[in-house]
Amino acid sequence: KITIDLQNKTQAEKGIIEKYWFENEHIGLENTLFHKIEIPLKPFDSGLEYEQQPLETCLLIDFLKLDLQNPNELDGLNIKTGNGFNEDTSIYVGNAHNPFDINILRFEKTGKFIYAIKGEIEILFEHEMVAKNELFRFETTVEFKEN
Repeated sequence: KITIDLQNKTQAEKGIIEKYWFENEHIGLENTLFHKIEIPLKPFDSGLEYEQQPLETCLLIDFLKLDLQNPNELDGLNIKTGNGFNEDTSIYVGNAHNPFDINILRFEKTGKFIYAIKGEIEILFEHEMVAKNELFRFETTVEFKEN
């Protein structure tokens, strides 16, 4: 299996966070407040011949249900997969949505609606048989888009 090697090929760019309400009566989900985080990656060569290069993709964390006093205030928030968070994570590489586990995603407020984040994720490329799993550490800023 090949290694994509995101750590040496790309970096996280400025992202966005949004919040939204969603319900689905067919699965018994009442109207619930979720957050969505989208962090673009600097275009890079994935090393996969069947994919257009450079690859443009992003880290996507969706259906993130946060138990916050104020859903607009994320300062000091630490997210880790498996700690009661039920989210949908993916990075599109190799023509597949590859899930990832969040080891840490730490938010620090640096301005009105602006957060510096530090993250470490394990991308499960083996899940879709694209490449070897790999760790990716990043730092960037995200803007909270109030809607």
